[in-house]
Amino acid sequence: MQPDELARSIGTLESAATEGALLASDVARDRTKATFARVHARELGETVVHEAEKLNDAEAEGGVASKKVKAIDLADRISAELGRIQIAPGSEIEGRGAEENLDRLSKQAGQLAEGL
Repeated sequence: MQPDELARSIGTLESAATEGALLASDVARDRTKATFARVHARELGETVVHEAEKLNDAEAEGGVASKKVKAIDLADRISAELGRIQIAPGSEIEGRGAEENLDRLSKQAGQLAEGL
């Protein structure tokens, strides 16, 4: 795995976390239908899991390898937060918590990508 490939994968994770935070914000403010929130969270989660699988399968060396491990961990945490929305798409409390965490995870992904 080359640094630019890892950067693209991390960018996908960052984008999914950002979009998930927006979705969670709508859930927290009761501004979306539960069905839509559940389906969209599932789609985002599938994207994140697919990216984690690609990262896991890729061979990397040196600094790229350590950042790859961090990216896989981020993917796992992003997936878990999207799962909160998927499980409880009508819960404003869960939406608020997921929004905060996904926003933080998106920023972490951006910081991780900056170093590549």
